[in-house]
Amino acid sequence: MKYFLPVMILLVAAVIFVAGCSQPSASRQYTPVTTATSGAAPTPAAPVSATPAPIAPAQVVTIVHQISLTKDIGDRDLLFTLRVPVEWNPGTYLLRNADNSGELVYRTDLISGDVFYILTYAVSQSQDQAYRDQFRKWSPAPAETTVIINDLTCDRFESDAGGKTHVAYVVRKGSANERGYASVLVFTADDSDRFQKDDYERVVASFRYFSAHAAADMPGTDIPRITAPS
Repeated sequence: MKYFLPVMILLVAAVIFVAGCSQPSASRQYTPVTTATSGAAPTPAAPVSATPAPIAPAQVVTIVHQISLTKDIGDRDLLFTLRVPVEWNPGTYLLRNADNSGELVYRTDLISGDVFYILTYAVSQSQDQAYRDQFRKWSPAPAETTVIINDLTCDRFESDAGGKTHVAYVVRKGSANERGYASVLVFTADDSDRFQKDDYERVVASFRYFSAHAAADMPGTDIPRITAPS
């Protein structure tokens, strides 16, 4: 027994020592390992702007149409009236046929130089077909239509040539006024003036006949009689 107690003490001490050596140290620190990558760091992409690039506005050319004041003019003998720009100074003169047949035709020059004029004749002379045939000879051949202007039925002719537009209106016999006069309206518009044709068409659109009873009350001024150009 005297040897048994010291042996037991030694065995217990050994077990305690071995147990202590197998416990992990609470104070041990672990350092994470970083894996190095090869190559240069990637370059970040340039930011994309959400605002679109400004677009320069297209140049706009404004064309101003100068519209003249107008005046009413007419002829109390030939029984027609129309509205023209105030700066126009029309005049009417008498034409005679070259064959001296005595058939009378009145010509009203709204714009001289064969630019815009009105021919007025007695329908008894049956000249309306001759005027139609004359305009059908235009080159190139004209477009021919039938139009109604202030209850007047007209045959309309239009031909474009050399930068100019030629237009003629032949009032039909059935639309002659009460004194038996019918009219032909003719104009030539320069295509370089984009408004000229429309301006002349507005003058044509104002053309009308009135009765002999209403002649005294015709609005506007009389177209003066002038000497025929030589």
